[in-house]
Amino acid sequence: RWKVATARWRLCLQDASSQCIQSMRTFVWTLTVLACSATLRPAAGGHITTSRPFLIDSTVADMQWVNSSLKDAKPNAKTVFVRSTLGSIYRSTDDGMNWVSQRDKMASDDDEPYKTRIQQMMFSKADAKYALMKGYSENIWFTKDQGNTYQKHEFGVMMDIKLHARKPDYVLATKFEGSFPDRYLSLFLSVDFGATWKKLVTHVYQFEWADPTVGGFTDKTIFASIRRADAPVKNRLSDWDPNIDFVVSHDFFENQKTVVKHGNRFALHHPYWFVAAMNPQEELEVTLHVSSDKGATFLPAHFPYKLSERSYRVVDSKEGSVFVQVSHGSRDREFANVYMSGSEGRAYTLSLRTVVKDYRGLSDFERINGVDGVYVANVADEQAQPELKLLGGLQAVLFNIHENGMVPTKTQMTFDKGGKWQSLTAPTRDHKGDQIDCDGCSLHLNGKTSGFLGPVYSSASSTGLIMATGNVGHHLHSRQDEVNTYFSRDAGQSWEQIAAGSYIYEFGDHGALMIMANNREATNEIMYSWNEGLNWTKFQFWEHNIEVENIITEPTGTSQIFIVYGRRHDKGALMQLNFETLHERRCAGVNAAGSDTSDYEEWVPADSLREGSCLMGRKVKYTRRKRAVQCFNGWDYDRKTNAYNCPCVRADFECDFGYQVGEESNTCERVPEMPMGMGMPDDCNGYFTVTKGYRKVPGDSCVGGQVASDLEPRIERCPGAKTGMVILLVMSSLTVVFAWFTYVRRKEQGMPDPWNSGSDFVDFIKHGAYGGSDLFMGNMTARYTGLADGADIDDDDFGLGEDDDEAQVLGESLHEYALGVTAVTPAGGHDLISIDSGDSELSLQPPRPPAPAPPLPAMPVPTLAPPPPKK
Repeated sequence: RWKVATARWRLCLQDASSQCIQSMRTFVWTLTVLACSATLRPAAGGHITTSRPFLIDSTVADMQWVNSSLKDAKPNAKTVFVRSTLGSIYRSTDDGMNWVSQRDKMASDDDEPYKTRIQQMMFSKADAKYALMKGYSENIWFTKDQGNTYQKHEFGVMMDIKLHARKPDYVLATKFEGSFPDRYLSLFLSVDFGATWKKLVTHVYQFEWADPTVGGFTDKTIFASIRRADAPVKNRLSDWDPNIDFVVSHDFFENQKTVVKHGNRFALHHPYWFVAAMNPQEELEVTLHVSSDKGATFLPAHFPYKLSERSYRVVDSKEGSVFVQVSHGSRDREFANVYMSGSEGRAYTLSLRTVVKDYRGLSDFERINGVDGVYVANVADEQAQPELKLLGGLQAVLFNIHENGMVPTKTQMTFDKGGKWQSLTAPTRDHKGDQIDCDGCSLHLNGKTSGFLGPVYSSASSTGLIMATGNVGHHLHSRQDEVNTYFSRDAGQSWEQIAAGSYIYEFGDHGALMIMANNREATNEIMYSWNEGLNWTKFQFWEHNIEVENIITEPTGTSQIFIVYGRRHDKGALMQLNFETLHERRCAGVNAAGSDTSDYEEWVPADSLREGSCLMGRKVKYTRRKRAVQCFNGWDYDRKTNAYNCPCVRADFECDFGYQVGEESNTCERVPEMPMGMGMPDDCNGYFTVTKGYRKVPGDSCVGGQVASDLEPRIERCPGAKTGMVILLVMSSLTVVFAWFTYVRRKEQGMPDPWNSGSDFVDFIKHGAYGGSDLFMGNMTARYTGLADGADIDDDDFGLGEDDDEAQVLGESLHEYALGVTAVTPAGGHDLISIDSGDSELSLQPPRPPAPAPPLPAMPVPTLAPPPPKK
């Protein structure tokens, strides 16, 4: 282009006309602007495509990608729905480039505006083309083609609606019936996607479709909390009620079965079901019941303290265990304890105290996506002095500092799924490279309870990458001059400051592209980076400023297309940013990761508390793009991983039920005020375990090592296990021995063999046992007395020493046999006791009770291991 401009400039000099010179000035100015713009973008010939900002009637309340998971969905042709705070619906079929209001499709000419306002958008998991729009009035709009057409159905004001996971036409909904004070919710079913409805059951408080893939469940299985029909009238629906039960029906409530009595509330966190049942004797006290098999069976949960659980909130149920947030009293308004379960979700141990939460119940407890076992949380620093400021400080002095948020908080992180929590390592330099001086300081990050400040954010497709806002210091602060934006590329092991102030952020292209915008003041530009924050480039997306509320991409996080939305005056603004054409080169060398010619590297996450590069008992190698390389992965990039197990160390174990980490050591100590645990199960069959105070972290795959043998539970045999088989074996052996001696005695007397003929066999069975026993028993004493002529016989020679547990549980007869005790019956009918004492003579004595056998060693009593001694 410069060559063309130079040639034209020379022609204009020869022409010397003002028109030519003016046109060349315009052409050169255009090229200059393009050249200057190119310096702001690291691409070789690329550019960012932006849409014209689309203004809607109010700010964005909800945004959902519909067909992002469809196999035939193209990278830049995905359907997106937006609901505004005023209830208007907008749809885009090209990833947010163009938007169309849906009001004309949904409203009739005579409809009042409020009747077309939408309260909730719901999309079917069974078929991505099915969706319904629940209005604020009695209207509901149904679509089977992703919004191309809608059908409106009126069936009263629906309170709650559930779509089936496998049958797209199945819909459950509740609505109010009856009159005050006996007003209740009834459950209705539609099998034709809202065209017709059928009442199933009344007095329903909560309901949910069951998983039809579970054994015994069908597409008609429904769980619900239902009030008993004979219960007295209750005016308030929000209170706990002892007359409500958690029930299940497999035939659309033709029949129903009570699963958990007094089960008022329940929640589904795949694959776990949780039911909160109230205590009829204490109205504000509830207990938790858990199912780890998708609702097939429910068992009560066990917590390590005898406290009244007032409320539960499941904060995470991934990786084969559950984290539950529990408030133990009405005073726990801003803090709650977090407990962690075993693999079955039943036995809970205290993982973290005083986790920060808000009035909605949301807590600052986050799982880091993309890696296993890494969590971050904000907790109260109860040892620090409260910050007393103005009215808040006055409230703290006059009332209670723990109830009004004046207790300083700090951030903790775990790399072994709650086994050990630690502070975050603070960066040593800021985003300008200047030294950060702060003795004894750590990094503290904002969570969901921090209002408009950017929370901790990670994506499953962006392995190891985390962005967050916070501050370096002794505690978490929200002062604007202290809040900065931070980034980690090793799952939180180390951090660096990338910008001053609070930003909102998003990952794209599997983490290769990072984009962020200031969310504390109006702006018209975003910042993006292709090298994970080493360099940032500013891009102006509009000539007007907007208050950016969020930057979002499709749910998989693999696209390079983003939607920025925010507020301009009283309107909402939507615009698309497309980075697909910014870079022309695609990353190469994924199969040779780590080599000089490859754009990829191998990264191994590790736990800082253990030696070696192991996390959750295994060493996992992730393939990801090198940081300094500027190329794109592509939406179809498949991340490669390799994993193998590590030897077990202390970090692979957590405290078992009834134990907690000591205040002055890293050992698990018995909780004094806790009952003795669950012990041996009532239906013990085969073996059961006895704890040593530790259990392997759920999901941990370490194998072997000395630590494993020291900490893993001890295995005990259930009392009576396999006793029937042992008795059968002993009886069979005695029968064979008896038959052999009978055969020998018959041979000595010249009797025929039993197999010579059928009559000989019958004679052996009929008379051989009788005659044989006479012959055998008649000379038994002599035979056993003869054993005394040799050396003394020790008990161990019979295989009945103390190490033989099988012999010890068989009873007295074997002890008598081991001691040479036999009972004989002489012709006179008197019992005589023959004891082989080692003498040559046979000692005959008058009748007397048989000598008692030596006592058997006591069976081990199944119980928890005793607590270690206190220092």
